[in-house]
Order: sequence, then C-alpha cells, then structure tokens
Amino acid sequence: MDNLQEKSRKAANKTAQAPEAAGPDVAGSLPLYASPRAVHSRTHADVAVLTGAGDYAFAASAPMVQLTVDEFERAGLDYPIVFFGEDAQPYAVTSLEADRNQFIVDGQFRAGSYIPAYLRRYPFVFARDENSDRLILCLDHASSRVGKRGDDGAAPLFEGDEPTAATRQALDFCETYVAADGRTRNLVALLREYDLLAGQQSHYTAPGAEQPTLLLEFQTISAQKLAELSDEAFLRLRTLGALPAIYAQIASQANWERLPLTA
Repeated sequence: MDNLQEKSRKAANKTAQAPEAAGPDVAGSLPLYASPRAVHSRTHADVAVLTGAGDYAFAASAPMVQLTVDEFERAGLDYPIVFFGEDAQPYAVTSLEADRNQFIVDGQFRAGSYIPAYLRRYPFVFARDENSDRLILCLDHASSRVGKRGDDGAAPLFEGDEPTAATRQALDFCETYVAADGRTRNLVALLREYDLLAGQQSHYTAPGAEQPTLLLEFQTISAQKLAELSDEAFLRLRTLGALPAIYAQIASQANWERLPLTA
C-alpha cells in the first residue's frame, strides 16, 4: 500500500480543476453552505470576497465540524474527535447542545481555539459537477464575506478572464483540503481493516436532572484493540504514518469533560 500522503496527493491532482465553463450543476450536500455557486469569469466578473478577520457566524449553530486526519493532533487539544455516520467521517465536537457551537462568540472563535480547515476555506468549496467527475470551485453567495468589486476591503475574483490571486489562493486551499480528505479516507479504511473502531455514546446530565440525556452515538478508536494488534499490524500502521492521528484521536476523548466549561 502506498503512503497515505502519496495516495491522496495523486487523487487531488486528478480531481482539482480551475473554474472553466459557466453554470455546471453542483452535486452533493455541502453542510453550512447555503447558496454555493460555481465560480467562473462570466458570472463573477464583479464579485469579490472581503478580506480581513473572518466572520464565523455561519457556523455558530454547528455542534460538530468535519475534520481531516491532518488536523487531528492540533484539533485534539481543544475538541473531542469522533467518527460519525456510515462513512465514519471524523468530526470535532464543538458543543453539548444541538444547535450551538460553544467556541464561537459574536461571530469569532474563542482566542487560542483551533479553527477547522472546513471553516477556514469558507466561503469557497470544491463541489462535484453532476455531469462529470471533476471538482469545481464554488462560492457561497449567502456569505457575509461575499461583496462586489470596489467594496472596501474587497478582493475581486477575476481580472478579465484571468483568476486573481484571491481565486488562485482559494483553489490552492481547496486542493490541499481534497488531498487531506483523501488521507482521511485512507485512515478510516485502515481502522476498519484492523477493526479498531468501537461504538460509543455521549451523555450529559443537566444540573438538577435525575437522568442523563443521550447526546450522540458515534465511533472512536479503541485503545484496547490497538494494544492487542499484532506486531506486524502495528508496524504497518507506523510505516503508513497513521499512529500520530490514532493517538491524537484517542487522547481527544478527554475533552468531553471540557465542553460544558466553555459555555
């Protein structure tokens, strides 16, 4: 098996595309993106993005945010990291409440808290073209960061038919994210191959309540199963570079106790 980083870099190079034809149809669900539209020079000639400090109010009601494997070590210092859903997508848990991100106050992240790449790439995102296999750069027009050419602090997306530095930077960031997403899928495949994922539940007992409330059913990496691996299997995980992310995810479970304290 190829190294995790090498495999995902190849996948990113095959799928990442600059904006070309106008009006492709976007496929798939894009959580937190309310009005994503394909970026191209004909329809975005006068569209700009506002630079400066980011407003994260769009994620203020997100109790979980997607993560890639590249983020486990840093994100694991602040959030519990869980695997959720049929595809075991990793998430950072940001709240014990269903419609709240406890780390965002007045549109800004708490000082020193890690901001997941899923949020940092906003309002840009790669989406799949329904009519082909390529990924296209999209912009969420519902974002407060989207403005018009000439607005204060606004960076246009195009000069004529050519993408500006702001657009090229967005492309680069999204390409990097696609590569990291590939590494994440490879890690999940390894965890499943060695049966390292275990089902867990998160409960919360409110002050004065007699019974705890079930908050979330998820999967986590079992430290016991990891310890029971054969030497050969453990060496393979080390060779593939999977161990730092595995240990970071296990250690992140201590952050469940911190969540009520961040409110």
